[in-house]
Parts: sequence; C-alpha cells; structure tokens
Amino acid sequence: MYLVESWIINFDAQMVASILLHVISVLLLFFILSKLLFNPVREVLKKRKDGIAKEYDFIKDEKQKATELEKEYKDKLANINKEADKILEEARKKAQLKEREIIKNADEEAARLMARANKEIEREKDKVKDEIKVEMIEVAKILASKFVASSIDKKVSDKLLEETLDSIGEETWLN
Repeated sequence: MYLVESWIINFDAQMVASILLHVISVLLLFFILSKLLFNPVREVLKKRKDGIAKEYDFIKDEKQKATELEKEYKDKLANINKEADKILEEARKKAQLKEREIIKNADEEAARLMARANKEIEREKDKVKDEIKVEMIEVAKILASKFVASSIDKKVSDKLLEETLDSIGEETWLN
C-alpha cells in the first residue's frame, strides 16, 4: 500500500466508484446525445450530402445533354448549309433547264416565223412574176397591135417600142 499512498491522488473505493460512475454517465450521456442529436444531425448531413450528390449528378447530366445538344445544333447548322447549297444547286439546274426550254421554244417559234415569212415571200414573188407576165403580155399585145397597125420599117418600130416603154414606165421593169 505504500505505492498507493505515495500518489498525489488517493484511489480509494469511493473515488474509483465515482470515476466509474462518471465514465458510465458520460458514456450514457454520449449514447443518449448520439441517439437524440448526433444521429439526426448525421441524417441531415447525409441527406444534404445525398442531395448535393444528386444535384451534382443532375448538373453533370444536364451539362452532358447541353454538350450533346450543342453538337447536334452544330451538325444541324452544317447540314442546313449543305441543304441550302443543295437547294440552290437544284434551283440553278431547274433554271438552266427552263432556260434551255425557253430558248428551244423561241428557236422553234423563230423557225416557224421564218418559214411562214419565206412562204409569204415566195407567194409575193410568184404574184409579182404573174403580174409581170400579165404586163409583158399587155405590152406584147400593144406592140403587136401597133406593129400590125403600122407595118412600118425598123425606125418606126423602135420608136413605137420606146413610146410604149415610156408610157408603162421604167419602174415596172426595174422591180
């Protein structure tokens, strides 16, 4: 007992019982506080942690979706430009086909007009030829009647021919 008495603190039975009682009280208090305070706080913190994790996952998913949408929109914009070029090219082709068709129709119409004009010209030529023939016959009749009426020599005949030609006019013969 010499050892026990030399200590500053005396460990007697009452003190050991008091220490044990205090340790049991602290443990019991810790247990009760753990059940009443620490566990609810842990639950709140866990819920908050889970909520933050969910928000983080949600944000991550939304960011991924936004990235995919951005890529999709960029692809669509590129495709829109390609489609616009394609539509313009098709419009150019249609316009060229229409142009060729219009030119072809115009050429056909011009050919028809030319053919009709040529026919008209030929008819006019034939008509003028017929008129000239009729006039020549008239001239021949007049000459023949004057020649027969006056059976004169060559000087008189030439003079009669000149008079007849002058009366008909030079314009008839030049046309």
